[in-house]
Amino acid sequence: MEKTQGLSPGLKSIFKSAGAALGEVIAEEEGRRLFLSVESVRRQMVRFRVSGNEGKKRTLERTFRLLGRLSPKERAAFARAYTVYLELANACENAYRTHRLRLRQTRDAKPVGGADIVYVLTAHPTESRSPGNIRLMRRVQDLLIGALEAGSPPVKQPLKHLLHLVWRAGTFPSHRPTVEDEARHVFSILGDPILEEILRLRREGRVVRLRTWVGGDKDGHPGVGPAQTRASLNLSRRRLLDFMNARLLGPLGEDIAFLRSAALSAAWARVGGILRGLAAVRPGDGGRIAAFRRAMGRLNRLYRRRLGYPHPLGEQIIGFLELFPGMVVTLELREERGRFREGEAMAGMIRYLGSVARGGDIRWYVRGCVVSMTRSAEDLWQALDLIRRILGAPAIPVIPLFEMPESLSRSSEILENAFQNPAFRRAVYKHRGARMEVMLGYSDTAKRMGVFPGRLAIDDAMQNIARWGRRRGVTIIFFHGAGGSVGRGGGTVEEQVATWPADAVRLIKITLQGEMVERTLATPEILRSQILKMAAIQASPPAYRGAGAWNRRLNHLAHEAYKSLVESGELREAIRTATPYSRLGALQIGSRPSHRFPSAGLESLESLRAIPWMLCWTQTRYLLPVWFGLGSAWRRLRREPRAEMHLARALKSDPALRSFFRQLGFTLTKVEPQLWRRYFQSLAPGFSPDWLRALERERRDALDLARRASPGGELLSDRPWLKESIFYRAPMIHPLNLLQIQVLARTNLSRQNELLFRETVTGIAAGMLTTG
Repeated sequence: MEKTQGLSPGLKSIFKSAGAALGEVIAEEEGRRLFLSVESVRRQMVRFRVSGNEGKKRTLERTFRLLGRLSPKERAAFARAYTVYLELANACENAYRTHRLRLRQTRDAKPVGGADIVYVLTAHPTESRSPGNIRLMRRVQDLLIGALEAGSPPVKQPLKHLLHLVWRAGTFPSHRPTVEDEARHVFSILGDPILEEILRLRREGRVVRLRTWVGGDKDGHPGVGPAQTRASLNLSRRRLLDFMNARLLGPLGEDIAFLRSAALSAAWARVGGILRGLAAVRPGDGGRIAAFRRAMGRLNRLYRRRLGYPHPLGEQIIGFLELFPGMVVTLELREERGRFREGEAMAGMIRYLGSVARGGDIRWYVRGCVVSMTRSAEDLWQALDLIRRILGAPAIPVIPLFEMPESLSRSSEILENAFQNPAFRRAVYKHRGARMEVMLGYSDTAKRMGVFPGRLAIDDAMQNIARWGRRRGVTIIFFHGAGGSVGRGGGTVEEQVATWPADAVRLIKITLQGEMVERTLATPEILRSQILKMAAIQASPPAYRGAGAWNRRLNHLAHEAYKSLVESGELREAIRTATPYSRLGALQIGSRPSHRFPSAGLESLESLRAIPWMLCWTQTRYLLPVWFGLGSAWRRLRREPRAEMHLARALKSDPALRSFFRQLGFTLTKVEPQLWRRYFQSLAPGFSPDWLRALERERRDALDLARRASPGGELLSDRPWLKESIFYRAPMIHPLNLLQIQVLARTNLSRQNELLFRETVTGIAAGMLTTG
């Protein structure tokens, strides 16, 4: 999609063909009567797009009544129809984006520069789709790409066949996934084309390293321990070994056989013998990996001596081992502060990893140990002490995670205090080569402060930490714990890095959470596009020096308003009664508990994790944490003389403001207040009307600010293709919201209604492009 145009006729055409095929599948699977109901509502939603407020209200009421008349079996099929419809829209957009990227990458071969990127793959409870559904929709996506490449509509029969399988397989997980399920799913996304693209990028000087938290993230998760760590390593080992055997070692062995060299054959047999011992990760694996590396080195030298130049695949295997030195997706450990003690699960995990790495380098298996909720230097000392006592050396870097407002503001002070400990200081200078990682948590910061104040707090912390690092002669590596949605630190690459100090882009390390794993690694072309954008940023780092005065005034006023909201009893009651919060336990979308302290309920938002918190606002289509507070702030500022002139000047001079307002415009375009009001009318009819009116006033004023900050006074005027995409897809989510409201209105969920609830969550997530 070109950014200066609306949706391409090619994309519209392929979706029309795919939608027609889905309609036939629905009729064949569920009967003509159900299809006609689905189609009738679809036509009502088409009219909804161009209706005024009263017309929209009447349309929703008619649809609500129609859905209420369906039988339980029909409601389930109806929900699945709209869920698959929205997933199909996503597959079409991915396919078209891939097609356009192929054309562009063929046409624009100009070099961008090198890159140094680390993606940390996570499995937070944000992926509401089942792995089977994702695999099938990937096949649909591939079929659509083929059609676009051929310049013809997709062949109906193969497409219908896949959609029949999608329908019967279901869309949401059948059981709550275990950590091992999540690891299996994450590593399955690393298909051969993606791994080949990562190798291709490396040969071009663009290094993309993969890490994972799955199996290493103990923070608040009772289901993680040494057994899960072992399972994660073994699952990634199998995936990487399969790739290496099929794409690299197999063809290399065939070529060696043609040379009929006894020395080469003996070296090749040595490689194969060692490789067979690597089928499973077990104690002493490091020694076996080291032996494999030596054997491959000898094989490559012999081959070069025989022919005068290296075998390309032999060189690729060495490159593959540089990216995956332990032939696993290297783990990142994480645990909450105060839990780094003997007897805790983390101690067992570190001990197990030490036994696995014996004979090699533990960094092949684990690259860091994140101390969640870091508040003091003592938190870091405790983690370092545990690592030293178990491993005999500070072999795993200790990484502070600053995610609380008070910790962010004191981050450089905490680091300076940590350096007062000679052992900690020595670990950084001597063992890490004067390099230190610092992680920043976007989700929890936004939950506590609001998205805009949270971003500014992180920006300030980065500037302060970078200055501290320069004073101490320490190279800081920033590790960004951002999610896919704007409410959890997401956004385009350009929007995310606009406010980073230059120090932060030498190496870009960032989490890929939940749906973003599948989306970023959807095709080699999409992955390459992301990496080239980051390469361009690393070649020309941002020159951000901190927020301007007007930005800080807006931030202060917005933070005060947001803080008042989240501390109010009304907000907690609204979440409890008028969102899916009370039914979170019925969702099968992640192994991690939705609460840090399950018995605490909503007495404090501290108990509710940031991701389920955003889920409540995403599902109800209000996305409140992104915009709340900005309306109050703008009401104050626009009363001042020349308010719009000050806004314009701030936008011109402040990239932090420009970046956020692009995200704000995108978010407010997706908000649907008619649906939000419907949740309250049906689920909390006695709720304070004054509070709801105040909330709506806040949204309207935030909308006014966003429009005044947008080119031409119109949201997304600089991205008409995105605005059009939201215009077409948003109303098709509405029927799922209405079904969800009907389900939530029931005091107790029957098994049938629980399944329907999960279907609506999956479908709304597909339409909104994020669960939380």
